[in-house]
Amino acid sequence: MIPPNFRSFVTVTFGLKPGLLGLLIAVCLSLGLGQPAQAAAKTSGCTLTAIVWEGYTDESFAQPFEQQTGCRIQATYAGSSDEMFAKFRAGGGKTYDLISASGDITERLAKAGLVVPIETDRLKNYSAIFSSFQGGKWNSFDGTPYGVTFAWGPNVLVYNRDAVEPPPTSWQVLADPTYAGKISLPDNPMTIADVALWLGKPDPYDLSAADLAEVKQTLLELRPNIRKFWTTAGELANLFQSGEIVMAHAWPLTYTQLSAAGFPAASASPKGQLTGWTDSWMISKNARNPEAAYQWIDYILSGAGQKGVMDVTGYSGATTLGAEAVGTEKAHQLFMDDLSLHSQINMWQSVKNYDQWVQLWNEIRS
Repeated sequence: MIPPNFRSFVTVTFGLKPGLLGLLIAVCLSLGLGQPAQAAAKTSGCTLTAIVWEGYTDESFAQPFEQQTGCRIQATYAGSSDEMFAKFRAGGGKTYDLISASGDITERLAKAGLVVPIETDRLKNYSAIFSSFQGGKWNSFDGTPYGVTFAWGPNVLVYNRDAVEPPPTSWQVLADPTYAGKISLPDNPMTIADVALWLGKPDPYDLSAADLAEVKQTLLELRPNIRKFWTTAGELANLFQSGEIVMAHAWPLTYTQLSAAGFPAASASPKGQLTGWTDSWMISKNARNPEAAYQWIDYILSGAGQKGVMDVTGYSGATTLGAEAVGTEKAHQLFMDDLSLHSQINMWQSVKNYDQWVQLWNEIRS
C-alpha cells in the first residue's frame, strides 16, 4: 500500500516528472518499501519450533493450524521443567521459538533474558482469558506479562482400580508395603513440594534445611516402593499397561491416555494436598518466527485450540472460548465455570533454594 502523501513527498523532494515518478514507485513496491511491517510478515512455509509438555502440540489440533497458516509445528517434549529450561537456554534461546513453561521456571526464563514481554494487543483472543488469569503471578513480573496462560491442572494419584483396593483417599497409600516396587513418582525435584504437603508444611515452596531433611527421610522410607521415576506421560502409561506399577503420582494426561486405551485406570485428588501447574506460552527473545508464534498462541486461546488441548490432555482450559467449546457439563467437570479448584491447588512456583532441592532429589533418585 502506498501512503497517501507518498507521491507529493517524492515529487517535491526530488522534482521528478510524472513518468519517472511512476517508475520510482514501481521499484519501491517491488522492494517492499512503503508496505506496513505487519502486512509484510509471512508465516507460510515456516517451521515453528517449540519445547513443550506432552500433548500440547498434538496433531489432532496442530494440523488445522498448519493448514490455516502454512506453518509447520516442530515440537520437542520435555520430561521436567529443568530439562525444558536447559534445552531452551542452549544456544542462547535460538533453537526454539516457543516454550510451554510452568510456573516454576517462568520467572527464571524472564530473569535470564531468554523470553520477551508479550504484546497482548497482538492477540485477538487475549480478552477471552479468564480475568483472574490475566497478569497472573506465575507469568507476569513487575507488572509486565511474559507469558500467556492457556492450561492448568493438579498432580493426581492415578491407580489401577483392579489392583488397588480399597480406592485410595490419601497419598499415604504410596507408602503401603503391599505395593512394594509397584509405584512410580515423577523424576522432578518439584515432587519435593508434594511430600512437604503430605507432611503438613504450610508453604511447600518455602522449605528450610530442617524441612528438607524431613522430606528426605520420608522419601528414603518410600524408596523401596518405587519401581521407577517416570519422565513422560507416555512412559508412565506404558509402566501401567505392562503391569510394572499399579499406582503413580501423575498428570491427568496419563489417566486420559490409559482410559482411552481401555485400561482400568482411576484417579484420586486428596483434598488440601494437591500441587499443580498453570502453564503459559512464552516467546524466545531470539525467535526466528515471532509472527507465527503469536498466531499459534492466539489459536490455542480460541475455542478450537482450547478444546483440542483439553480433549487430548484432560487438563483445564483458561478461556471463556474454551469453556463454550467443550460445553457446560465438561466445563463444570474441569472447574472452568468457577475456577474453585485452581484456588485450592498449590501451584508450582519459583523456589529460592532450588539448588538444595536438586541436590536432595539427586540423592533420592540415585
